[in-house]
Amino acid sequence: MDDFSSVAALRTVRSDYITEVLTTGKTPTQNAKLSNEVTDTFADIYNNALGLISSTNNYVTQAQQAEIDFALGNISSTHELAVIQQKANVALQYTVAIRDRIVDAYKEIMNIQI
Repeated sequence: MDDFSSVAALRTVRSDYITEVLTTGKTPTQNAKLSNEVTDTFADIYNNALGLISSTNNYVTQAQQAEIDFALGNISSTHELAVIQQKANVALQYTVAIRDRIVDAYKEIMNIQI
């Protein structure tokens, strides 16, 4: 794998994964501001979050398998290994960021006085 394919692979992560996070990570309030009507139900948001976790898990699993393949000599390029690991790292960072936002929103809701 040459440098250009490594860059292309990172762009794939950027375009695929970030697009997924940006489209599924919107709160109903943000959606209401954009369309003046809330169209996402809690079930939709929950299913999107589960899909995001699943894709993050797939990236991490691929990185672990790539490490094993590199140790066994099946992958000879350290570039390829680094790209796969970076995909998993970016996916995990976004998942953690979304989790943090969800926890902050939960804490804010719990602090509302009735």
